[in-house]
Amino acid sequence: MKAAILTIGDELTCGYQLDTNSQFIAQRLAMLPADVVLHMSVGDDLHAIHTALHVATHMTEADGEPAVVVIAGGLGPTEDDLTRRAVATHFGLALVEEAEALARIKERFAHLGREMPESNCIQAQVPAGSRIIHNSRGTAAGFYLPVQGNMHVFVTPGVPYEMKGMLDEFILPRLRELAGTGAFTQRAFVKVYGLPEPEINERIRSLLARDRNPLLGLLPNMGTITVELVASGDAPEAAEALIAADVAALRAELGQHVISDDGRDLPQVVADLLVARGLTVAVAEVGTGGLVAARLTEPEGSERWFREGSVLDGDSASDTETLARTLAARQATVADVGVGMGPIIAPEDSAADNPYAAVDVAVNVQGQETHHRLRASGDRDRARRWVADGVLDLVRLRVLEL
Repeated sequence: MKAAILTIGDELTCGYQLDTNSQFIAQRLAMLPADVVLHMSVGDDLHAIHTALHVATHMTEADGEPAVVVIAGGLGPTEDDLTRRAVATHFGLALVEEAEALARIKERFAHLGREMPESNCIQAQVPAGSRIIHNSRGTAAGFYLPVQGNMHVFVTPGVPYEMKGMLDEFILPRLRELAGTGAFTQRAFVKVYGLPEPEINERIRSLLARDRNPLLGLLPNMGTITVELVASGDAPEAAEALIAADVAALRAELGQHVISDDGRDLPQVVADLLVARGLTVAVAEVGTGGLVAARLTEPEGSERWFREGSVLDGDSASDTETLARTLAARQATVADVGVGMGPIIAPEDSAADNPYAAVDVAVNVQGQETHHRLRASGDRDRARRWVADGVLDLVRLRVLEL
């Protein structure tokens, strides 16, 4: 089953709003499994939507297999909501008013104690031959249009909350019927920290072949690289076994750079590790301005492991390594793990056209201290966020040594 995702709206193409719908829909379709071959965002323009539909239907066509197009957006009551008209025109169909959909819209307005504007009637119109997808979270009805052959078009509003309701309540169950029950899909996420994406790629190149099962992909986000695994089998247990084998292979190849294989990010991993070892942590920050403390207290129940966080003015310090060591030693008097960070500095070899920043960090674990100089490229804000996660990883590695 091949699938394409189209999102409609000027707010997307102009950059005013981030397209999170495509990501969410694609993640859910991958579990069917479906092969998502296209993401495309277009503005509120009939010609643009026609062109996008032409591309989407062409790219998803496959002999004997269902072809799926999921469209989100452009179903409102205003003049620039053109999706229903564009779909009807593209497939040579008339728009018809669905009485049940109109009744539901009127009922929703009545429930809210408001009179329905006449313009909302258009939200009950769908291309002839469509099946209404009822909207339990808003006014605009979606629709499902099976086209002659194996083409299946699903259209939802662009509001993420409403789209997600339709996806779970109608679209995914219908697609599972189309996919049949012969294949089961399992998914896993292995989080890796401290290795650049190209090096990970080289180390696990044999696992990244596009024709193997499980299918692996690398998803970078700041210093964390997520290895996504999607396996299919004729039974859930078969898919799970394939996942387990690849997770074991990743751990063997990447070692302590693997921070989790259950989707947990650095703050939760460090928190769980501290709790498991019965340890507490305190931090003193200069250049990161409290970001490390903020990250350490993100997980629920941080009072179990977090003792103190302080932010100091130390930008004028000449010996940043000594400052970091002094701060770590001081924080180690109030917690099992003391962390100290100096100011963000620009080393002498930092080029103007490729700047990077450095921060001296000391970690004192029950009196045993280590010093590190973390480096991050980019502007000051990016460097601070990158370094904050780097500090959490240093704490993780030090605690694992105990």
